[in-house]
Amino acid sequence: MIISNNQIQNILKVYGEQAKVGKSARQPSAGPAQRKDEVVLSAQAQEFSQILQALRNMPEVREDKVKELADRIAAGNYQVDAKEIAEKMVGRIIADRVR
Repeated sequence: MIISNNQIQNILKVYGEQAKVGKSARQPSAGPAQRKDEVVLSAQAQEFSQILQALRNMPEVREDKVKELADRIAAGNYQVDAKEIAEKMVGRIIADRVR
């Protein structure tokens, strides 16, 4: 699965909006008896939280892939199919615009 920068930004935007809504909903109660608020997350929110945490734990650079490519380039064994690269670039641009 390819995750584009636009998809990550959209997820972070939604997460930020949800955090703002949660903060504005917390108002101090008037009176001596203050009870604690309780939050129950839906299964979808819990899944979203797990995915977000997984994204945060992912390295920005796949070092194993970078090393493999660097070794192939150094050995002169790296072949590039320009047509395939162009097709993937155009496909990714179209996918980002559709969302």
